Amino acid sequence: MEKQEIERLIKKYIIIGALVVVGIIYLRPILGIGHTILGAFTNIILAALLAYVINIVMVKVEHGFDRLPYPWVKKIKRPISLLLSLIILFVAITIFIGLVMPSIFDSLNTLFASLPDVFNQTQKFLIDVFHDNPEIRQTIEALEIDWKSLLQNTLSFLGGGVANFVDVAITIVSAVLGSLFNFLLILVFAVYILLDKERFVRAYDRVGTLYISAYRKRRLDKVLQLIHHTFSSFIGGQCLEAVILGTLCATGMLILNMPYAVMVGTLVGVINIVPIVGAYVGGAIGMFMVFTVDPILSLGFLVYLIVLQQFESNIIYPRVVGNSVGLPGIFVLASVMVFGTLAGIPGMFLGIPATACIYKLGKIFIVEKEQKKAQMTDQSL
Repeated sequence: MEKQEIERLIKKYIIIGALVVVGIIYLRPILGIGHTILGAFTNIILAALLAYVINIVMVKVEHGFDRLPYPWVKKIKRPISLLLSLIILFVAITIFIGLVMPSIFDSLNTLFASLPDVFNQTQKFLIDVFHDNPEIRQTIEALEIDWKSLLQNTLSFLGGGVANFVDVAITIVSAVLGSLFNFLLILVFAVYILLDKERFVRAYDRVGTLYISAYRKRRLDKVLQLIHHTFSSFIGGQCLEAVILGTLCATGMLILNMPYAVMVGTLVGVINIVPIVGAYVGGAIGMFMVFTVDPILSLGFLVYLIVLQQFESNIIYPRVVGNSVGLPGIFVLASVMVFGTLAGIPGMFLGIPATACIYKLGKIFIVEKEQKKAQMTDQSL
């Protein structure tokens, strides 16, 4: 019996070794096939991720319907909860666009209108600076810009003729329509997932019961529940932290009498959903907006945002997001740096909940090992 068991293990490891060797030899074709398969399932994966995010809102809405004592509510709570969740998300996106886009266009118009004055003021400032250097001063005085011709040449360059403009317009329209069609497909698939999500849970339970032992099934359920709780808490904490930062930014700008306070605060808060660096991106856009009104005041905004961002990164973010996922602040910052280097912005966003899951599972594993060791020690005594 032992000989047969040894032969079986030898065959098993030979097959595994052969598969590893084949995988190394044909690594590039295998990666190509994997990339093709991943591309085919990209929309399904995105739909599942979208359904997961919508489900966080939908579950809270359904809990509100569960408090109603009417039996007929149970029959309609799922579609009504889903519809209300989609409306909430749509309204939030619409409010964001309504607050941000008009101000951006207004600032661009202000910038283009003020460019000649800014150039003249800058030229005059440089002439005063180099007053004692006649050569440089004369060179600066000789600088003249025909803004009308510059604008016409720019439009001509960008247009490149009617035919080129038509080609560019067709390309842009095709890309927009293609993206819109893909988004609708993803949204429809996400809606189907949410309307019948219990079917997927039952399928997992049936397959798990058939092919996994009861002990391993219970452990797997605990791991999946931990992952779900961590990721959902992270999304909620990230949104809360974005609201806090956006409110502080807008409030400070109002106190300092800076323009576009509500718009910049909204923009900084929303973009801050990308951990740590999001506020800097939003701040750069906000600085540009303030610059179109008052270049000197934009420097004050930059100083204020740097101070606010340091306070947010080192105090608010680790506490709010770290506490929501049960991860110490030092691990939050470390995960952002490590996963950001490995995978960019997606790594920054997903690295924190992934690290929190590993951290919690590691604690559970260590506690179980300590308990087993303590039991063995007691038995030996």
